[in-house]
Amino acid sequence: MKLAVGAAALAVGATGITVTTLPKPPFPGPVTSAPGAKRLVVVSSRRISPGLGAGAPSCELTNLPDSIRGLPLQRTICPGGPPFAFYGRDGASSRILSSPKYDLDFKKYVWPPRNRTGDKEFVYEELVWAREANGVLYVQNAHLTYARSSYGQNAYITAIDAQTKKRLWRSKALVANAQTFAVTRDYLVTGYGFTAEPDWLYLLDRETGRVVERMSLPSGPEKITRSGKNFVVRTYDHVLVVRLRTS
Repeated sequence: MKLAVGAAALAVGATGITVTTLPKPPFPGPVTSAPGAKRLVVVSSRRISPGLGAGAPSCELTNLPDSIRGLPLQRTICPGGPPFAFYGRDGASSRILSSPKYDLDFKKYVWPPRNRTGDKEFVYEELVWAREANGVLYVQNAHLTYARSSYGQNAYITAIDAQTKKRLWRSKALVANAQTFAVTRDYLVTGYGFTAEPDWLYLLDRETGRVVERMSLPSGPEKITRSGKNFVVRTYDHVLVVRLRTS
């Protein structure tokens, strides 16, 4: 789905921008357990044909530079807040995030500290999705190969102060490799799964990044979107409607 956005309202990546290269983040290990909070409740679940409706949502923005730091524009998103443009050497290796207010280079985020011999070409942790809410930028980095290829140091959410560009927190590994995640007042709703690996829906605390809860999914999550009080979770072969209980 594409949304056309006028240049007067949203001119991303204007001439003369300053690109901030973010410091190297920590690479925490994977989640080993999660509290049984039981805030996530399945309202409905139905099987669908695999691959139906695949592809992350995008939008059309105007007045974008063709490249930043020599990296061409790869895609644009309008995630329910400020829009973003992603730049990288190709469609699977974006690293620069451009918005109306800031341009950030995540080049120190994209390579895990180590990888298994012969797997380096597969473990580039590209920018996947981003949201800004209440002055905090939430960014997802992930690669699409087995977690063991990067020794489990993959699929993170990082919270960054949108004004100071300082990192506020980074999640545990293996919590987010779906094409999107959703934001609520108190939580992030994210998803992780890959082929023979376990498939989970995660609830992260927005203030700390702590895993509050995880719920098993029937197959790997692909899209997570908010629909009123519910969340629509599109997996490889199912569509689930999940409600977040607030009390």
